[in-house]
Amino acid sequence: MRKALFITVLTTVALGLIGCEAAKTASSNAMNSIMTTASTTLISSNVTTSADPAVTTDTAAVSDTSAEAAVPMNNALNIDADNTADWKTAYKNTLKDFMDSENFGEMSTWDIQDIDNDGTPELLISESQYHITGVMFYYYENGNAVPVLDDNRNPLRYGAYGGVLICPEESLIGIEDVKQGLNYSVMHKYENHRLTFVQRTFEDSGAVGKENVTYTVNDDTVNEDEYNIAHNEFSSKNWTAVGNQYTFDDLSALD
Repeated sequence: MRKALFITVLTTVALGLIGCEAAKTASSNAMNSIMTTASTTLISSNVTTSADPAVTTDTAAVSDTSAEAAVPMNNALNIDADNTADWKTAYKNTLKDFMDSENFGEMSTWDIQDIDNDGTPELLISESQYHITGVMFYYYENGNAVPVLDDNRNPLRYGAYGGVLICPEESLIGIEDVKQGLNYSVMHKYENHRLTFVQRTFEDSGAVGKENVTYTVNDDTVNEDEYNIAHNEFSSKNWTAVGNQYTFDDLSALD
């Protein structure tokens, strides 16, 4: 089976608006932008509105795919044999419907991963592999592939370059990136087909220098030790990079 290339470093979006042009504005602008995805806002308690987190900063237009694509992913998937034919049929039909939509393109990819470790995998659809393109999630219920929605009843998107990190044993999804001197991470709990905010960290020493660095945890300014404790909590998770697993010219994984 032909597998698509994936992005080795997952990022959030909108960092094109953030540069190194000012010491402290880099930090504040970053925190208004690092959680902005294509269409989902993740605020400190749950998922709301249509961008991440509740900010008004516009996302940067991205016209080129990442040059960092390297190798196909090979992620083990442990699934329950019960009702396998049912969810496979539902997911295959959803993929076919997506192929007929205006969002489908030659760089669209998909994946199946059991994010909440309940024995039935979720379907992940990546519209493209641009910087601002996250992952759409579907779960199986009563014979149908049901999209995970934000509070505006729009399909939720999470991640960037069409990929995301997951930790199925704790039902977590997350993103981590170092870009333009800004180092940030975020993670959410995925349960009951909803996302609940867990933590985000940020530091900008690479943009403004160690002497001017700002550390934040959950948008609150903290000292370096507090930041390291929080960031180590993120790093301690057993993350796996997913998304961009399969191209649409081969749906045989769902046969």
